[in-house]
Amino acid sequence: MADLPLVVVVGGINMDIQARSSGPLLLGDSNPGQVTWSPGGVGRNIAENLVALGLRVELVTVLGDDLLSRELEASCARVGLGLAGALRVPDCRASQYLCLLDSDGRLAGAVAAMESFDRLLPAVLAERASLLDSATLIVVDANIPEASIGWLARRYGPARAAGLPPLALDPVSAAKASRASPWLGSFVFAKPNRAEASVLAGNLPPSGPAEGVGAGAISAAGRSAASPEPGLGCDPARLALSLRAKGLREVFLSLAEEGLYYEGPGPRGEELRGFVRPPRALPAGLAPVNVSGAGDAACAALAWGLVRGEGIPDRARFALAAAMATAASPSTVAADLRASRLIELAQGVIHEPLP
Repeated sequence: MADLPLVVVVGGINMDIQARSSGPLLLGDSNPGQVTWSPGGVGRNIAENLVALGLRVELVTVLGDDLLSRELEASCARVGLGLAGALRVPDCRASQYLCLLDSDGRLAGAVAAMESFDRLLPAVLAERASLLDSATLIVVDANIPEASIGWLARRYGPARAAGLPPLALDPVSAAKASRASPWLGSFVFAKPNRAEASVLAGNLPPSGPAEGVGAGAISAAGRSAASPEPGLGCDPARLALSLRAKGLREVFLSLAEEGLYYEGPGPRGEELRGFVRPPRALPAGLAPVNVSGAGDAACAALAWGLVRGEGIPDRARFALAAAMATAASPSTVAADLRASRLIELAQGVIHEPLP
């Protein structure tokens, strides 16, 4: 394991409580259905997917000392996810994310109790600088405070040429994307949906979809769990231009049912941009059942591809393939998402390069 590339993920871990209606959801009424509990959180989901894809991963997050926190810690140990850099806080409860799904797996609403991550302050990250410095890549989710995103940006953004690891961003939600907006130029890539991209670009106030693992997730049909798209700056090329004007190197933009748009520099400095689309006919077993976690899997696939040295179009294919596989799983992390399967699924993704 020690010779594998190390990715450090800085972000959220929580217990996901998922309630799914057996039939069409009737708001304001009691609905028969199923309730499941599972470890989750954007950062943790990304980290577990990266472990499954064959990388060594440490998660810098916050854990309490209650029963749920102990279960979350045990769940990381079971999948081989390191917690050497986690902040353990006495008398603190585990973060929790409760989502309500319609019978077709669409997100109807969610409540996120994640105030514990406010404790992941710059001083805490500074104490873990040696771990962060040793990474090949640092993935940041916007559950952490803006000041902490700023600390990471100042340390690792301008210093990439000095041999320190680059930063990648998952904005989490439109409500939290604003925390990363001032520091966008310090990231090598970001994976927003259109609502999050508009906030990052400064086009919208920080409001939008419910926070948590489901926000902005791509389903097997390319659907997003986000609320309706914003009216300003929805064109993917315009949004990508706005983000890159702020210094972001690569953009991977979730486009709801349209798939994913990518843009960034190629190996010879040429501009690469285009779309990846889901297959016109989904392979057997890939019907979407739960979009929660699909966007996290997409971010993990992008990070995995970057560590492998893959080009931008191939990483976009991997991202959509990972989202498809995860949306077809009842869990927020697909149990069978391995590198070989990801490569196989990516071959069926439709690629539409643009001049």
